[in-house]
This record gives sequence, C-alpha cells and structure tokens, in this order.
Amino acid sequence: MSILTLHDVAVSTNPIGIECEHCMRRVLLTREIARARAGDTRTLQEAGLHCGKCGSRNFDVMIFETRSRMAAFMRNL
Repeated sequence: MSILTLHDVAVSTNPIGIECEHCMRRVLLTREIARARAGDTRTLQEAGLHCGKCGSRNFDVMIFETRSRMAAFMRNL
C-alpha cells in the first residue's frame, strides 16, 4: 500500500503508475483523473482509489522520473 497523497499526484509532472496487487492491472493516474488539488492531504486510499477491473483497494504506486520509465511500466503488462 502507498502513502502517496492527492497533493503528491497534483504536483507531479508525470502521471503516477498504479498496479493492482490482486489482478496486476496497470494504469496511469493523472491529476485530472484523480481530481487532485495541491494541498489535499488525503491518501489515495482515503480518496477511495480502487481497481476498475477487480475492485481491489490494494495497489502499488510507481513514481516516474522519465517518460521512458513510464512507457516501460505500461509495456510490461
């Protein structure tokens, strides 16, 4: 589980990678999708983030420093 907050998502320059621990689905989370605002200290779990495929609330979070790492994350499904 992650302790990333909506503030972290809002100020990130790249989307955040989310991988469901149950079904292994991978998605990219942007500030628009998460409706994240700077200063919002709720964690992703508190905000109700869940897998759109299986409904699990257990996930790993990946923070990307480069676009190439983000692309590699999505390619390795």
